[in-house]
Amino acid sequence: MGKREYFVTPLTCPECALNGSATWEEDDKGNLETTIKILSPGFTAVSDSEIRCAECGVKAQVGQTLSRSEKGPAIPN
Repeated sequence: MGKREYFVTPLTCPECALNGSATWEEDDKGNLETTIKILSPGFTAVSDSEIRCAECGVKAQVGQTLSRSEKGPAIPN
């Protein structure tokens, strides 16, 4: 068995703008599947590929982060 790769991706809750990260581990079969290994506090894994905000219950957005000022509806000019 070869060495498994690990990947870290940013996470954000689109509801409360909580930011964090997820660490994923490559499948030992070498088929490009990954498994969530570590999540930042405030996030929970509901399946091998779905992460939710523990406070809001909303599906986290993987691969981006938001500042608290970016949360919510846009204010018209």
